[in-house]
Amino acid sequence: MSNFNDQNDKSFDKKTMLAIVLMVVVVTVGVSIQNILFPQQPLPVEPTTAVAPTQSTPTQSAQTLTSAPAADTAEMPSVITEAGLPAVDAPDREEIFLLSTNLFEAVFTNKGGELVSLKLRKHKDEQGPVDMFLSGADGLDGLSLAIGGPGSAPLTDFMNASRPAPGVIEFNRTYFYRDSAGEIVSYVLRKRFEFKDGDYMFRVAIGFENSKPEALPIGDGEYAYTLLLGPQIGPRYDHLPKNADFRRFVTMENGKRKVVNPKNGRQTLANPLSWAAIAGKYFAFIAIPDQAQYAYTYTSTVLDGYPVTTSLALSRPAINASAQADTFYFYAGPKSSRDLAKYDDPTANGFKRTSDNLEGVMEGGNMLGWLEALLKWSMNLFYSIVGNYGIAIIMVTLLVRLIMFPLTYKGSMSTVRMQELQPKIRELQAKYKGNPQKLNAEMAEFYKREGYNPLSGCLPLLIQFPIFIAMYALFNNHFDLRGASFIPGWIFDLSLPEAVATFPTINLIVWRVSAIRILPILYVGSQMLYGVFMQSPSSGGQNQGQMKMMMYGMPIIFFFVLYDMPSGLLVYWISSNLLTIVQQIFIKRITHKKTLAAPTATPQAKIIAGKGGKGIKKGRK
Repeated sequence: MSNFNDQNDKSFDKKTMLAIVLMVVVVTVGVSIQNILFPQQPLPVEPTTAVAPTQSTPTQSAQTLTSAPAADTAEMPSVITEAGLPAVDAPDREEIFLLSTNLFEAVFTNKGGELVSLKLRKHKDEQGPVDMFLSGADGLDGLSLAIGGPGSAPLTDFMNASRPAPGVIEFNRTYFYRDSAGEIVSYVLRKRFEFKDGDYMFRVAIGFENSKPEALPIGDGEYAYTLLLGPQIGPRYDHLPKNADFRRFVTMENGKRKVVNPKNGRQTLANPLSWAAIAGKYFAFIAIPDQAQYAYTYTSTVLDGYPVTTSLALSRPAINASAQADTFYFYAGPKSSRDLAKYDDPTANGFKRTSDNLEGVMEGGNMLGWLEALLKWSMNLFYSIVGNYGIAIIMVTLLVRLIMFPLTYKGSMSTVRMQELQPKIRELQAKYKGNPQKLNAEMAEFYKREGYNPLSGCLPLLIQFPIFIAMYALFNNHFDLRGASFIPGWIFDLSLPEAVATFPTINLIVWRVSAIRILPILYVGSQMLYGVFMQSPSSGGQNQGQMKMMMYGMPIIFFFVLYDMPSGLLVYWISSNLLTIVQQIFIKRITHKKTLAAPTATPQAKIIAGKGGKGIKKGRK
């Protein structure tokens, strides 16, 4: 870094400043892509078998099961009724059912056979286990079924429930309709949910069976039914700290990951997809359909600056048979490689799934993905030893500095060499002051003659930059850092910015601040101290001004850029600065010892010094 300051070549200084500007731009863009979460409403879960009736008489029979118009209330009937049809054998009140595995705690209602709550037993938020389904005020509570296309209201008819096997719950209801000849015909709707221990995946089967060999009269002509997930996935939150979380629509099409940004808050995709997902920072809900040509509708609604709906709908084309059975697989769990990769190996999951490529829902995959994976592996290794991710980060930083020590040493030696060459460089600059082209040519020839590369001192800085980018991605995406504490009472989550005091957001036009943070201040101090130890003597003037800009200006700029960054990233950078200072002290001691050990004068110089003018002549000879 000091070579930037010692080198007086103007073209070289411009490259330096351009590199710094690019660093600021890249980091700033990385921060700006973070999205925001949306408010939650807790869902009460009581594993009872009966609750107060929601209506006094059984639900009436239906002539034809069709989609009801979307409405603001969930109490509208979901079927068209007709007098004279047989009574339906179904409950007349709502019942709640609980199904548990070692990973899930699932809650169902017989009102539409809906999955209304899906808690992750091994992952918690402030309210307890993370619930992947956050209820809303528009009747969408979890995973529900609507007859017709996207926008249709979920079924609210009470259904019969049974538990045919461990980990399995099934809902069914018989409906009646009159065919074209006026005859009364029945058909059965079935919904079957299957869970297995050790899997964050579950299976849902939707079946229709007509008692007469004719096409089922359901749907709106274009779509038979729609599976709805909404209004949004967990975990719960009350506000949205910057970089805390986001919601993103992701699809896998022809083996390629794509991010969908709904136009005007709503977008329907008709292309065949391997899967469609709603992904957060740490959790994801992934829908994996069978081979039918489903339409996928993403809906995102923002109110008062916060998303209140982030829903996914899978709409099945019209059914032209007397019976139809469709199967869906859903992954609801952590965005963690060890959990997602299981569904590429049929021996590693209970559903024998293979080649699902669910890891595509994770962020990353850029050109520095290999470096991020290597840093993650190192961090997890140190964590397994010390049991604290903050200490593990410092140990990874120490490992990085040790690996880079040869380059750092070489850069420091290059700085010393540059100091030795400075008198001759100044002579060339004075000699060709009015001829920049000639000066550049002479400087290039001079460096070649002296065997010196002016960029050699910059290599450690250039390598540090991709490591910083990989670390930034790691702290934003590594699931194990969620809730990882470093210093209790202060840095309680390395994936979030730390704060010693919070207050309502103050908008300073160019900067929005809502907390007082200590780590950015420590970063500025360590960066300035780093600059003091890395600087070298210069000739003053313009070069001296640029040195001060590097030493004092850039840390202040980065103070604002890094203010709301994950605290783990700042722990890494501060540790890196301090360890580099220690390295530099060590290198300077080695350099000083070499200088003292070197002869202070050559034999010719001694002759010159001892014999005056005659000695000078002999020395010249």
